[in-house]
Amino acid sequence: METFKEKIKQPLSLKWKWGILLFTFFAPVIIISLTWYHQDVNDNLSKQVYDTYQNKYENIDEYFQQFTFPFLVYNQSETTARPLSDEQYQVQRNAVSNLEYFEDEYTTIRLFSESNQLIYETMTLNLPSINHSDQLQEVQHNGETFLMGYNTVVSDSTGKKIGSFQLIVKPEYYTNIIQHQNQLFWRVLLLIVVIIGVLSFVLSHRFLRPLTYLNNSLDLVEEENLSDIRVRKPVSEDEWSDLSIHVNKLLDKIDKYVTNQKQFVEDVSHELRTPVAIVEGHLKLLNRWGKDDPEVLEESIASSLQEITRMKGLVQEMLDLSRAENVDIDYKDEITEVYSTTEQVFNNFKIIHEDFDFYLDSDDDGESLYIQAFRNHIEQVLIILLDNAVKYSRDRKEIHVSISKSFTKVEIAIQDFGEGMTDDDKEKVFGRFYRIDKARSRDKGGNGLGLSIAKQLVEGYKGAIRVESVINHGSIFYIEFPILNDTRQIYKSKQIAERKKL
Repeated sequence: METFKEKIKQPLSLKWKWGILLFTFFAPVIIISLTWYHQDVNDNLSKQVYDTYQNKYENIDEYFQQFTFPFLVYNQSETTARPLSDEQYQVQRNAVSNLEYFEDEYTTIRLFSESNQLIYETMTLNLPSINHSDQLQEVQHNGETFLMGYNTVVSDSTGKKIGSFQLIVKPEYYTNIIQHQNQLFWRVLLLIVVIIGVLSFVLSHRFLRPLTYLNNSLDLVEEENLSDIRVRKPVSEDEWSDLSIHVNKLLDKIDKYVTNQKQFVEDVSHELRTPVAIVEGHLKLLNRWGKDDPEVLEESIASSLQEITRMKGLVQEMLDLSRAENVDIDYKDEITEVYSTTEQVFNNFKIIHEDFDFYLDSDDDGESLYIQAFRNHIEQVLIILLDNAVKYSRDRKEIHVSISKSFTKVEIAIQDFGEGMTDDDKEKVFGRFYRIDKARSRDKGGNGLGLSIAKQLVEGYKGAIRVESVINHGSIFYIEFPILNDTRQIYKSKQIAERKKL
C-alpha cells in the first residue's frame, strides 16, 4: 500500500492540474469582483446613512424655525436674562418633548440659547466643538467617527436668531451595518470560493472524461482481445470526438495488422506443411537406402527441388498478400494512369502468348484517366486476371479486355472463353488458397492466392472486383476504381514520383 509520502511525490494528474489552473484563474477574478462590489455596497450604505441623518438634521432646523421667541432654559430654578412667560415656557416644553420624534438610539440632540448656553441634551457626550454648517460633518473622537452638525436657528417670522442646535450621530449604527455586511461578505466569499473549487474540478473532470475513456481503452489493449476494444465517442462534436474517431481508426488498423499477421502465420504453416512433408519424406528415403540407388536419388532430388520452388513461390505470394492488406497506408500518395497501364500489360501478354488472340476495347479519348493506386499493384492485378484467363482457356484461346468509364468510376473487364465456374465457385473464388480444381490447379502452378491478392489490392484502393461466369463458357472479371479528379493531388503525386526517381 502506498504511503502518504509516496503519493505526494507522484506527479499530479492532468485533472488536478486543470482543476488547479481553473481555480487559480477564476478565484482571483471572482474575489476581486466581489471585493469591488462589497466596497461599492459599503460606500452606498455610508451615503444612505449620511443622507438619512442629513435629512433629519434639516428637518430639525425647519422645526425650530417656526418659533418666534428665543430658546431659554425651561427649568425655572435657573435664572435667565429674559425669563419666559408661562405660555412661552409651556410651548418650549412641548417643543422639547416633540424632539423625541427626531431621536433614535444612535442620535443625540442638543439645544442652545441665543447666547450659546446649553439648555437641553438627550445624552451627555464630551465631543469637540465644530463650526456652524448646513451639512453634517465627520468628527474623529477616541478612534471613532461621529457625524455632527451645528446650526443656528433663525425665526421665519422675525428673522432673528432664537438659538442653535446640535445633532450628533453615534458610530454604532453605521459600524453595525458595516460589520453585518462584512460578515455576510466573508461568508459569501468563502461559499463562492468553495463552489469555484468544486466547479473547477468538476469541469476539469468533465472536459477530460474522453481522455479517461481513451486511457482506459488503451490499458485494455494489453489485456483483452483488440477487436472488442474501442474508445467511446463523446456526445459533443468537438476535438475530443475527432480524437476518438482517429484513435478508433488506429485501433481498427492495428487490429487488422494483428489479424493479418495471425492469418499469415496460419496460412503459411498450413500450406507449407505438405511440401515440407514431401521434402522430408524424400530425404528420409535417401537417408535409409535411396542414396545408393541413382534412379531414386535423381527422382528424390528433382521432387524436392520442385517442392522447394513451389514453397518459394508460395512464400512470395503470401508476402504479396500481406503487403496488399496495407496499401491504403503505404501507397496513399500514389496515382496510376489507367489507359497506358492497361495497354502496357495487354501488349506484354500479346508478346508472351502468341498463340492467343487478344482484343482491347477502350473508350480512350486522348485524355489521361487517373486513379489513386500504385501502378505496380494495378499491373499485378491485371497480370493475375490475364494469367488466369490464359491458364483456363484450353479450347478457345481468345481474351477480351475493355475499359469504360462513367462520371465517377472506371471499369476494366477481362473476358475469357475457358472452363468457367459454378455459382458456388464464384462465391469462394476470391478466398485464400481456393482452387476450383485443386489437382489441375497444382499442375498449372497455382497456389490459390492470385485472386485473393487481386481482391485485396483492389479493395485496398477503395475499388471493387466481381466475376460473372458460366460453366464451360468462360468468365468475365470486372475491376472498378473511383476516378481521381483532384488536379492538385494529381500534380502533387507526380512531383513526389519525380523526386523518387532522382
